[in-house]
Amino acid sequence: MPWYKFIGDHGVAVSLEHFGASASATTLFKEFGFTVENVVNAAKQSIANSK
Repeated sequence: MPWYKFIGDHGVAVSLEHFGASASATTLFKEFGFTVENVVNAAKQSIANSK
């Protein structure tokens, strides 16, 4: 899904750009950057970019 149409020019996406990995959800989330820290940092950066 093209998230950029929702987050605009200044938004920072935390998304998966490829498929095919196999492991536990916890392992994959960490491996691909879906952590609380990364999501919070992306949100903060998006807010800072929009100012």
